[in-house]
Amino acid sequence: MAKKNNNFMLYVPIHSKKLMWEENDNIVKLLFRHDKIVERLVRLFIKRPKITTIELDEIGSTVWKLIDGKRTVYDIGIKLKEVYGDKAEPTYDRLNKYLRYLHQNGWIRWRIQ
Repeated sequence: MAKKNNNFMLYVPIHSKKLMWEENDNIVKLLFRHDKIVERLVRLFIKRPKITTIELDEIGSTVWKLIDGKRTVYDIGIKLKEVYGDKAEPTYDRLNKYLRYLHQNGWIRWRIQ
């Protein structure tokens, strides 16, 4: 049995295949389609759009674009420090919390190196 690496800095985040997103003016919008049967029925009775969007902030958008299935959490942190400097501090604490949030919502998954 292969030994799991518990060093979070070596994890590689990967976008969920079922999540759609778009980029406008360097800001990422996550798009959520409401096309399940239950959601369609709810839309009949309650005004609800077919697609809901979540707009990420500047740093969140940068992190999202840096997730390419190759970069580790450590690599993404290095890039954030290069681009934002002190504005991103404490870089790894913030990055870890953000990536864990994305994972909890099913928007990214992990590959462990």
